[in-house]
Amino acid sequence: MGAPGSHTVLLGIQRGLRRLGLDVRRARRTDAEYSQVLPVATYSPWNMDAAFRELYERIERDTLVDVYRCYELWTVTRELAHVPGALIEIGVWRGGTAAVIAKSAELAGITAPLYLCDTFQGVPKAGERDPVYRGGEHADTSRETVEALLGELGLSQRTELLPGIFPDESAGRVPAGQFRLAHIDVDVYESARGCFEYVWPRMCRGGVVIFDDYGFDGTGGVRRYVDELRGCSGRLVVHNLNGHAILVKTHA
Repeated sequence: MGAPGSHTVLLGIQRGLRRLGLDVRRARRTDAEYSQVLPVATYSPWNMDAAFRELYERIERDTLVDVYRCYELWTVTRELAHVPGALIEIGVWRGGTAAVIAKSAELAGITAPLYLCDTFQGVPKAGERDPVYRGGEHADTSRETVEALLGELGLSQRTELLPGIFPDESAGRVPAGQFRLAHIDVDVYESARGCFEYVWPRMCRGGVVIFDDYGFDGTGGVRRYVDELRGCSGRLVVHNLNGHAILVKTHA
């Protein structure tokens, strides 16, 4: 990786760019595995959605997820109003995307709880499949930080925080049942695998799993894991050019 601490510097640069919807720009080669994606479509519904814009302006500093992926979480959540089951987010950081999901659920009339799972001690389970992460990154948060944000937004009653490594330490505190939405934002291969293997058997038909980290070169371990999920009966796997990977459970 180069000089000690160089991966930490790279992470900081990537985090800043990702908040703007960008990643580290690569040479424009047709054989490059990663290159900056610049879609030419111009329709921007997030600019016209007053409720979303108001919320996003309040949570923007509490998320590393850009406006495009936040709006996708917002819209997918409300589209799942007809699907039974709870909602779960694994990888909460400071609570920005949790607030997006919770507020969208509220406006859509979804009364099921949103479970929020995070170590609040940084990224666990980093390994050899992960090109940048070494473990412990994104520890600049706390349960109190998330609780304060959700409280300010009036969303505390809709959410339940579950500290600890998921699913190893915290899944046992999730009541038995099924999910309609799972947002997995865990950055590394082994954690992504463990989370998906827990939630997928519990997803209702029509339920959606969203991996935040699929399209970014710093989180190539997540991309590798999602690619391993392709081609299996019962699910549709979509790579959105905003960086998300979306899996829809088509049947049990």
